[in-house]
Amino acid sequence: MSTGHRTVASLLVAVIALVGCGSTDGDVVGAAVEDYTGKTEADPNASTGAKPATSLSAETTTAATQDPTTEPADGGAEAGAPEAGAPWTCTGSYGTAKASSGDYYVTAFGCWKDAAGVSHGDAADNCIPTCLAQAKAAGLCLPGDTGKNCEERVTWYTADAARFGCLARLKVTNPANGKSVIAVALDFGPSCTSVEAKVKKEVLDASGRVDRFLFGSDQGVLDRSLVHVTEVAASTPLGPTTP
Repeated sequence: MSTGHRTVASLLVAVIALVGCGSTDGDVVGAAVEDYTGKTEADPNASTGAKPATSLSAETTTAATQDPTTEPADGGAEAGAPEAGAPWTCTGSYGTAKASSGDYYVTAFGCWKDAAGVSHGDAADNCIPTCLAQAKAAGLCLPGDTGKNCEERVTWYTADAARFGCLARLKVTNPANGKSVIAVALDFGPSCTSVEAKVKKEVLDASGRVDRFLFGSDQGVLDRSLVHVTEVAASTPLGPTTP
C-alpha cells in the first residue's frame, strides 16, 4: 500500500475508534473540561468514565437543601425558641402578674417616717392601704390606727399586694449598689394605665423610706430605677438587710 493510502486508512481507524468510545450522554471521554474558575484542564475522571463533580461551595449546598419555609435562627438561637421571661401585661386597674425575671422599676408613694421620726406625706395618695384590716389583724398596726397611722408605723412597705398578696414580705434589692431592704406588701397598685403603661414594665410602688434607703431619693417611673424582688418568709424582720 502506498504511503498516501496508509495515511487515509490510519485516519479512518482513528475516527472509528473515537466514535466507538463515546459516552451514552454524548460526552467524549478524555475531552477537556472547564472548571468553575474558567480554566481548561484535563478531565480527572477520564480513566473511569465518572461524571465530573459539581463545583458547589458548602454555603451553596446548604442553601439549596434548606427548607425555604424555615426562617434562619437569630443569633444562633434555636428557631422558634421562646423569649426569656414573659412579656409585660397589665390590663386592669393595677398589676396582678409578677415579673418572671423578678426585676421591677421602683417608685415612691404613701405616708412614712424617716429615721429621725419625721413624717412624710404624699399629695397624690390618700394613705389608706388596701390591706389595712389585715395589717391590724396581724399586729402590724394598732386597732385604732388610721391608714396614715398604719403606714407611718410600718414605714417599710410596698404596694403590689395584688401581685404578691396582702402582707407578703419582700426582699427588695438595688442591683447597682447591692443594698437590700425587707418590706411588706400593704396596698394595691400601681396603676396599669398611668404608671406601668408608660414604661411597659412591672413597677414596684414602695414607701419613700424604701426608695431613699436604696437610691438616696424618691424615684419616679420615668427614672426606670431597677430593683430585684424576691419573696421571703413572713417572719423576716422589716428594714434594711445591708448597712
